[in-house]
Amino acid sequence: MPRLGAKVCLLRCSLLSSLLLLLLRVHETEQNSYCEQIITERHLAELEELADTQMQHPGRVSFKFIDKKQLNDSICYVKAAFPLMGKILKKTEFKENSSNAQKMKMVRSMYDSIDENVDPCIREEDDEERMLSQMCFKEFTTSPYEMLVLVKDFFQEIKRLLQDQKTFEKDCSRVYRRVCLVPKKSGSSPEQRRKEPPAREGRREPLIYITVASVVAVLLATGGLLFYKYKSRVLERPLEDGGCDPEEPERRALQGARECSELETQDL
Repeated sequence: MPRLGAKVCLLRCSLLSSLLLLLLRVHETEQNSYCEQIITERHLAELEELADTQMQHPGRVSFKFIDKKQLNDSICYVKAAFPLMGKILKKTEFKENSSNAQKMKMVRSMYDSIDENVDPCIREEDDEERMLSQMCFKEFTTSPYEMLVLVKDFFQEIKRLLQDQKTFEKDCSRVYRRVCLVPKKSGSSPEQRRKEPPAREGRREPLIYITVASVVAVLLATGGLLFYKYKSRVLERPLEDGGCDPEEPERRALQGARECSELETQDL
């Protein structure tokens, strides 16, 4: 009997675990279905039309976002970029009461609805994830058309993931740390490429100093040689003209000094 009781208890525990797993899967399926219905084809079409109206716009806009290709992880890309998308939608304005303004209002409402459920469609990042994901932020400068195409592609990516039954429960700390905290290679971004010419100029500076020093040394040596030749010629001229010894004036001065000394001795 004890063995039978243990088997019954084990069977009950197994059934309970299976039931809990089944309920969780049903809940996830319902959650995905709800979230998937938020982003409709109409929303995507409205975004495409908004982008088309800005194709001829000559201006440029700057905003912070995530480089999807660099991150190379769709779920972590959506989690990191979702708060930034809200800022982009908030500052994108159109003429009041225009058709574009109405379309943008609909898109903002769709964005807000994604997190209005009891269980948010995209799980909010914890403190560590949020801190690391901020290292992945990049400054983009594009045309309004390109920005709106990016917005449309972002929501289309969320819809695709939900259709594939993907959840956003993944902890992306490791992905952010691996991709966004590594030292950036030279030339990997336009900002770094703009900084490369000064770096090359800095490497040329020692060579310039060495060249200038060499030229100065050659000039000094040449000047010294010319001065030596000039002095030699000046000293040789008196000998050629009168045959006089250059040291004769000095000998005469010494002789005069001796004669004066002898006269003084005689007087004494």
